[in-house]
Amino acid sequence: MAAFSHRTILAALLLLATALAAANILVLMAMSAQSAKAAFPGKNGKIAFTSSRNGNNEIYQMKPDGTQQQNLTASSASDSDPDYSADGKKIAFTSTRDGNSDVYRMTSTGTLQTRLTKNRAYDGEPAWSPDGTKIAFVSDREEGFSKEIYVMRADGTGVKRLTINSTPDEQPAWSPNGKRIIFTQYYGAGRYAIYKMNADGSNQQRLTPSQVTDFDPAWSPDGKIVFRSNRDVSSYEIYRMNPDGSGFERLTNNSALDAQPAYSPDGTKIAFTSNRDLNRDVYRMDPDGSNQQKLTSNSADDYAPSWQPLP
Repeated sequence: MAAFSHRTILAALLLLATALAAANILVLMAMSAQSAKAAFPGKNGKIAFTSSRNGNNEIYQMKPDGTQQQNLTASSASDSDPDYSADGKKIAFTSTRDGNSDVYRMTSTGTLQTRLTKNRAYDGEPAWSPDGTKIAFVSDREEGFSKEIYVMRADGTGVKRLTINSTPDEQPAWSPNGKRIIFTQYYGAGRYAIYKMNADGSNQQRLTPSQVTDFDPAWSPDGKIVFRSNRDVSSYEIYRMNPDGSGFERLTNNSALDAQPAYSPDGTKIAFTSNRDLNRDVYRMDPDGSNQQKLTSNSADDYAPSWQPLP
């Protein structure tokens, strides 16, 4: 009976360890579901990012060399997903300050923080249109449906649904010319694929295979797409491809998580997130993956960079 009992306990512990490992993977994917980015052409401004250094998520801003880091939101709630408008004057973001996740807007200096969505569902991952008149976002507001992609006017009115699928659609980002929106679709077991569609939601096309996880898509100023993937290795690396899904090119190569790439407006740099030093920090590299430099350094998590365009 004792031997049987030990075997039973060992089997239960193994099952528990497997379940915890799977749960950790799901938690990592959930934490990484930030808005995608569009690099609107212009001069390079500051970099906004999410940081948990004050005990909760806040939106910070810094110079492109990592200096002069400043808290823009300073609230007791979770503020995340910063995305600059094409003129660099506004930031859309996600906040839970009113009890649930909603989309907000503020100036690039952190003033005039305004709530744009108001319902009891999840609203988040905002992405500006190039002309500054619209914001795409993710919501599960409609009963019986998972997360889908919506669009609204910049003041929060005129909400329209763009995707209708049986699995979650996330991470929308407008192309620099405003004609396309890229996004990710969930395929189960931690697998995502990258899609693109017309700005009105029509002509949805899958760009990457559904057998791996391709996530965090972002536009370059000249219309290419960078993203993270585990297609070649067990860890996540940053890749680049053409807007039709061809020409895959791997940019990073290490055993850590490299994710959430964001092009600079002039196309000469890519900001990204990496946990190569045990916690998540914001890094910067050249478009070919060379000259990687760490921009933030503290014991908390810094992630989800967005680059400010200066007209």
